[in-house]
Amino acid sequence: MKKNVLIFSLIILLFFAILFSLISGSIKISIEELLNVLIKPYFNSDNSLIIYKIRLPRILLAILVGGILGVVGSILQAIFKNPLVDPFITGVSSGAAFGATIAIIFNFYSLTFFAISGAVLTILFVYKLSVKNNNLNLYNLLLIGVMTGSFLSSLIMFLSAFFNKDLIKVVFWLMGDLSITNFTLLKYSYFFSIIIICLCIYFSNDLNIFSLDEDEAKISGVKTEFIKTLYFLSSGILTGIAVALSGVIGFVGLVIPHIMRFFTGPDLRILMPVSFIGGAVFLIICDTIARTLFLPAEIPVGIITGLLGAPIFILILIRRK
Repeated sequence: MKKNVLIFSLIILLFFAILFSLISGSIKISIEELLNVLIKPYFNSDNSLIIYKIRLPRILLAILVGGILGVVGSILQAIFKNPLVDPFITGVSSGAAFGATIAIIFNFYSLTFFAISGAVLTILFVYKLSVKNNNLNLYNLLLIGVMTGSFLSSLIMFLSAFFNKDLIKVVFWLMGDLSITNFTLLKYSYFFSIIIICLCIYFSNDLNIFSLDEDEAKISGVKTEFIKTLYFLSSGILTGIAVALSGVIGFVGLVIPHIMRFFTGPDLRILMPVSFIGGAVFLIICDTIARTLFLPAEIPVGIITGLLGAPIFILILIRRK
């Protein structure tokens, strides 16, 4: 019963976050004007353009990216049994960022394609080095992921400084950017992401058992190697999609699962869905603040997630002692 109340409350919160984001910006839109636009999309051409071409795409992207980061954070913290693990610990974000940096510096057509390609190649590289005797070693995966991410991050800075070209654009993208305008790309991203997330939720009870003790999970009949491989690759692909769409946005996957675990406990069957909604709400609010705090200027959303996420996480740790 409490879980149903929590999900319903989060959905209501998501609704108000969307409403707040739609009416906020350099051009204020009243509730009445918003309703007119939603009922009659061409009732006011200026407001329709602002809602449907600028704000709504950002909101849809924030829902997807925030949701992905929340889900992946809950998965990785369960796999590694470590509350400090987040979606970027495996080096995938740095791989996606490296691909995007190559596209920016050399003026290649599709930044998203290069970002996703960088993420996938990094996943395969880290995964290959972490498998020994057909077993995925999570300890090696964690270390190799961190080192790979550090190396690629340094390489990004080196290329940006060496070519001295579009450095501001690269840095801005690395701090998060939700100004996507490609609805087709967003549509396909939603399609593949939802499929992967549903697959993760389907096997979540096996991950529950695995997160308690791997040896006991084997005795219970859980295919532990399959579970480790499934969730690592799924987390990597989802993180790659998120980074390819929005750049590097930190703290969402670290903070949101901790907050949601307060209310749901460690059961991933409920923790994953509520982390998706919670991540969506958090990122919508952060993006609204990022684009309205210093009007008419806009700051990267990753700065706001860091400024809000870090103190929240510290408070959680203090509260839990």
